[in-house]
Amino acid sequence: MSSIDLDSFIKILSDGLRLYLKNEKVRITESDFQILQKQLISEFSLPYIDQKQTPTQLLNNFVKNNYEFEKLITPQNLGPDAHEQIMLWGLIKSKKLND
Repeated sequence: MSSIDLDSFIKILSDGLRLYLKNEKVRITESDFQILQKQLISEFSLPYIDQKQTPTQLLNNFVKNNYEFEKLITPQNLGPDAHEQIMLWGLIKSKKLND
């Protein structure tokens, strides 16, 4: 990512998801979150044109596959910091795709 710090972005998304799942009484493992962080880095270190999933799509797929969690997670569920970062990511991606 050029305008968003990737490490910060990944941490904010992970922390938001961790808190959301805790509030939903989902038991999580640290090793799963390490896998999630690797997936996030793999996806969002790509050029915007090559990124195939949005942050929430990636998180929803992760929780569905790892925890059989069927509720749809939205940016608002992840807290204000993650919501802001996801919206910023979307703005930057749309600008890059229009350049």
